[in-house]
Amino acid sequence: MRVIKINRKILILYTLVVVFSLLIVCNQEKVISAVTQSLKPIYSVKTDKPQIAITFDISWGEQNVRPILEILKAENVKATFFLSSPWAEKKPELVQAIVEDGHEIGSHGKRHVDLNTLSEHDLIQELDSSKEVLEKLSGQEITLLRPPNGAYNNKVISVAKARGYHVIQWSVDSLDWKRPGKDAIIDYVLNGRSKNKGASPGDIILFHASDSAPDTPLALPTIIRALKEKNYELVPVGVLLKNAQESWPPGSSLQ
Repeated sequence: MRVIKINRKILILYTLVVVFSLLIVCNQEKVISAVTQSLKPIYSVKTDKPQIAITFDISWGEQNVRPILEILKAENVKATFFLSSPWAEKKPELVQAIVEDGHEIGSHGKRHVDLNTLSEHDLIQELDSSKEVLEKLSGQEITLLRPPNGAYNNKVISVAKARGYHVIQWSVDSLDWKRPGKDAIIDYVLNGRSKNKGASPGDIILFHASDSAPDTPLALPTIIRALKEKNYELVPVGVLLKNAQESWPPGSSLQ
């Protein structure tokens, strides 16, 4: 009888192990889904081409736009300009100047607010209204979104994707809006700061063409020429994504 009791205990233990294993297998997809639910914007890409994307945010002012366009034209560089739609409506001639020079237009939203604070309804209205304005003024299909202040969450990423956007951040920050001076901006971009490296293939560089960044036109020629000397090609974000093997960080997507 004692042997039978031991066998029963073993049988019960074995049954519990089998049932637990089956539960793990049956819920494997749910477990994986839960782990990977953190959605991310694209900060940079992995590429075998020596390409770096150069980007400019504009939400107010006009003093820096034409000087920056002149520099880009002189250096034969194409970039991506993320525009807020109210600014574009007030400055349609500058939008046309950007487009005529062959640059790419992306959305910087309508209001300069953190998109992750909006309800889904308000977020959809924000993205759709800015997209409509920018497409009308630029004649381009708007597929890139840079959230104001870089603020995002899963809702922002998933709603933006459903509205036809890739959400784009940056991997190299010029910090030009802090007005650190021309030399500091050059150093931040070329050499990096603290633990961040300087610009290299696959990176997306953040500049501002708003009046809040008066040092940008002063620093830009040196930065462009230095990157060219390293045989880097400066391209719009769309070109970088097209030639990318994968995006970074995990949780972002090229699809």
